[in-house]
Amino acid sequence: MNKNNQEPIVEMTNEMTDEMTDEEANILKVVFANNISAMKISKILSEHSNNILLTDYIVTGLIYRLMIPMTDDEMTQSINEAESILYASSSDEEDTTDADTLDDTEDKDEDLNTKRNIKYNSCNCDICNKCRVCLINFGEFIPNDPLSTIYKNSILETCEKYNLIL
Repeated sequence: MNKNNQEPIVEMTNEMTDEMTDEEANILKVVFANNISAMKISKILSEHSNNILLTDYIVTGLIYRLMIPMTDDEMTQSINEAESILYASSSDEEDTTDADTLDDTEDKDEDLNTKRNIKYNSCNCDICNKCRVCLINFGEFIPNDPLSTIYKNSILETCEKYNLIL
């Protein structure tokens, strides 16, 4: 059990993968790897703006990852990270939980009830520039497969729910 008295995610995931087909398990792994990579982009945006990780940077990281394909090296690394998390034993998970690492982060209340534009930083590095271009072009972006369409729609729904304007 983790600190919140919930079943560990790893155990639940192992049970789920036992009931999944190989194809479904691979799709889950790829989606998870994509989200891991998106969070790395979000972290870079946050670090380059000298700010805590805002919802805006998370959304921007997801948009970037949707629109900018991973390199082979990024894909391999993200898949390996996803596999290590998905297939870790529950004893490994108890040693380091997300709750432990989240305790070290700053809390900042974001106003999610007022419609507002997504914030972005002013850094001119390659990733930050590409993120701004992705935000500008996201509305016209046409996904090339069903999974990308689902991913884009979930970003749009989340932004609508939390009053973020793209």
